Amino acid sequence: MDLRVGLIGYGNWTRMAYVPALQRDGRVQIVSAAAPSTASQQRIASELGPDVSVFSNAAELLSGPPVDAVFIAVSDAAHEEALTAALDAGVPMFYEPPLSNRRQRIRPMVTKLLNAPQVTHADLEIGFIPVFVEAARRVRDGVIGQVHTTSVRLQSSWGADPEADLSTLNHIAPWYVDTLNRILDATPSRVLILEGEGLPGRAQRQCQGLYDYGGTWGTVQVNLGCVVDLETTVEVNGEDGDLIVDLFSGELRQRTRSQSDWSVETIAESEPRAGWPGMNECVATFLDAVAGKPLAKTTSTASPVDTLRESLGTAPLPADAKSVAQLHLIGLAAEASKDCSGWAEIEDVDST
Repeated sequence: MDLRVGLIGYGNWTRMAYVPALQRDGRVQIVSAAAPSTASQQRIASELGPDVSVFSNAAELLSGPPVDAVFIAVSDAAHEEALTAALDAGVPMFYEPPLSNRRQRIRPMVTKLLNAPQVTHADLEIGFIPVFVEAARRVRDGVIGQVHTTSVRLQSSWGADPEADLSTLNHIAPWYVDTLNRILDATPSRVLILEGEGLPGRAQRQCQGLYDYGGTWGTVQVNLGCVVDLETTVEVNGEDGDLIVDLFSGELRQRTRSQSDWSVETIAESEPRAGWPGMNECVATFLDAVAGKPLAKTTSTASPVDTLRESLGTAPLPADAKSVAQLHLIGLAAEASKDCSGWAEIEDVDST
């Protein structure tokens, strides 16, 4: 029996990422979708077919035909309302961080997320990109020896919202600090935020976060005013070598003491790409958890979900409530660092 899925939000991300990934997986039937505008509602009927029930918001959808899971991609301002509706309904949910676009509301939402009984899975797709998974495996296997530093670099032309209540490094922490955590298999204890200036409000186009992993340093470097549309790289420097990963091209560069020249290889992502590298694997892992078993067969070149999970070294779910809650606490510490212009301690999720 197919899993019955509802889509909350039907903007570009749902259409270019969620729907293709769900169709590629093949285990679901989209039975309902919600969007606030008449144009989006008409697009749902046109693109998904007349059998899909159409609603104007999350609450209406969750009161409609039964669903086994919902996928939530709405505007940042609507995150809290949509996530709260799904959490209160007890429906398994796949969603976009942050939990709220308001600093004051993040901690209450963290508590709500941790208390939820259902499967919840954030769309932290970077951690599921095959080339990144392979790089993380090599680090854990000691290929480059003891790690000294790890950096994630994001360059894009996205710009920054001058009216945002969240600082840039808080807003993107769920994805980019998660990348550091996965590489280092650890959580930082404190953070120091350095920013450029020039924009009103809290979000700046250029910023850097330094994260203390107890003897190992992690850095997130962000330039949202770049001349290129999007580049994301991960660099790991160890006692016995270095790794550099290009997340969009799938290129993995490695050098070690025994082989000092760079070796270059490409780790192919699953095709066709669903909006962003790693989306296919990320969605499949969530559906695996909802269904209670891994996808047995696939016609793609992607790693089977159970193999991916094993290679990540996490169980049962790599983007579960506890992991995401910790990432939001790291984001709140980034806000504290911004306010005090110094180091800020990071609260451990187990102490909340």
